[in-house]
Amino acid sequence: MLWIGVAIAAAFVLLLVVRAMGDAGKEAAPAAAGNLREATGPARASIPPRDKREDEPEGTKVASVPPPHSGGKESAVATAPDAPVEMALEEDPTGPIALILVTAVGRTDPGRRRKHNEDAYLVMEKEAVFAIADGMGGYAAGEVASALATEVINEAFKTNTFTGDPDPSLPRRGDELIRAIQMANTAILTQARANEAQSGMGTTIVAARFSPNKQRVYICHVGDSRCYRLRGDEILPLTTDHTLGAVGITGPAASKLSRAVGIQDTVDVDLRVDAPRVGDRFLLCSDGLSKMVPEEMICDIVREAPSLDRAVEKLVETANERGGRDNVTVILIGVQEPK
Repeated sequence: MLWIGVAIAAAFVLLLVVRAMGDAGKEAAPAAAGNLREATGPARASIPPRDKREDEPEGTKVASVPPPHSGGKESAVATAPDAPVEMALEEDPTGPIALILVTAVGRTDPGRRRKHNEDAYLVMEKEAVFAIADGMGGYAAGEVASALATEVINEAFKTNTFTGDPDPSLPRRGDELIRAIQMANTAILTQARANEAQSGMGTTIVAARFSPNKQRVYICHVGDSRCYRLRGDEILPLTTDHTLGAVGITGPAASKLSRAVGIQDTVDVDLRVDAPRVGDRFLLCSDGLSKMVPEEMICDIVREAPSLDRAVEKLVETANERGGRDNVTVILIGVQEPK
């Protein structure tokens, strides 16, 4: 019986040892966690914060997971509501006599809240090509993207050089404008991939190309920069914003872009065709105007202004007077009788 007593005593001692070890482990665990926080905290703090420009309102952003796109050009072309449908499909024999004459005035302004102007614009009266780009991206990348977009489009029409295959289902002049925008998309993406500080930069685009001998205008856009037609007392939007809100998403994400130039390898470009009339005004603008000035007020300003110059000046002034939260860029194109 003695050996049974010894065994019981040994088991009791072993139990006490195991319990003591468990208590020591519990006391050590919080200390270990504390040491981990101390080790990782300074490392995170040492990473310099990204320049958020906290003194400026947040700019336009592209949705992190935008809606799916078809991977290139739109295969269909729209016409303005009051234009004949067949106008979009007829192609391009033009007479030697100009049916209309277009002149334009453009202006860009940083607005009241931003230190940097990330907008750029292009006025090519000889080629009758006009464009506005509203850039986005950290640091100065938005300025790079918008400037690069307008430079590429300018060069394409100056040299009459358009990469990519023509789309036979589209009017030639509209197709060339789409391909110029897609050339800009490639140039921006290439630049962003070569420079880490410019990674993720992109731009909206709205562009118009007139054919005076055909009395047509081809309007292309990506993003939320807009084109309006002003005729008499009416203002008609000729573009639809590419935002999450436009496809039915509500809440804080609604204002984010569903597509932009320079973000992905390919970009869908919407094309609309319209038939300008003498006396019409076509307005291209960044959202720094459209978000600050109601359409009815835009129409009144343009109608009452004595000249294109004064109308553009007044539009920019009004956007700034109403808050000027963003860069504002405007091109106003007048349609006249040929001289």
